[in-house]
Amino acid sequence: MLGKSILTSAILGVLAVGSTAVADAPRPQHQSGFAPWRGQGFGGVPYYGADAASGPQQSQAQGQVYDIAPAAGQAAFADADFDNRWTDLQIMIERARKDFQISADYMTARQQMADAQQSYDAAVEIVLSRLHDDKQYRDLVEKRTEEQVALKTTAIGSGVRNSVATEKLRYASMVTQLEAEALDNDSAVQEAHGRLLAASQNLQLKQEQFESQLYRQADLTAARQQMEIARANRAGADGFLRGALVTRADQLGLNSQNVTGSNVYLTGWNPYWRGY
Repeated sequence: MLGKSILTSAILGVLAVGSTAVADAPRPQHQSGFAPWRGQGFGGVPYYGADAASGPQQSQAQGQVYDIAPAAGQAAFADADFDNRWTDLQIMIERARKDFQISADYMTARQQMADAQQSYDAAVEIVLSRLHDDKQYRDLVEKRTEEQVALKTTAIGSGVRNSVATEKLRYASMVTQLEAEALDNDSAVQEAHGRLLAASQNLQLKQEQFESQLYRQADLTAARQQMEIARANRAGADGFLRGALVTRADQLGLNSQNVTGSNVYLTGWNPYWRGY
């Protein structure tokens, strides 16, 4: 019995010594590709210690977390800069349009258009007033009115209503035809219509010329170039921030692997997904 006790004690002692040796042995460094930039940090930005109050840490010990604050700040600034330059450009364009609309040349063209429209309306009114004295025209207008009254008192969906509607349409078409023929045969109306068309085309031409020359103005050209530069800067800052986020996630994954000894990515968040 004593011999068995001595043998058991010896075996337990050997196991204890072996366990201590294994526990004291340094864990081998992880060599997989989860942290490709962990040596210097993405873009030269240092790591911040996970337990540090503030400031970059010079040590590269286990537990460090990559600092994304510089990249996030740069992205926020670039985004705000682009928004401001885009807004400034829109304000400049709006002011240029308003200046054009109150310019003497444009105001003259608008007045010519208004005068031509008034002359045309007056010429049309004279012709239609004469037409009202024509018996055939008055009879057609009267029949059209009667069919309109009958249409209002006829049940919807009935065959009678369809017939009444057809008659009303026929009389209305004949009235319109008489009016069109009278206007086409009147020289004053045709002359006024020609002036109106010319004034309208002149006004439209001035508007199109202004729009085509708008972005050729020196101040607008410079503002637009600055906006495009800001747009490119925003895209670059966004890409830098995305890279910083990936680096931070990779460093967190590496820290977790160094602690657990597992090479499985355990953060639960995929930094390569473009939804952040």
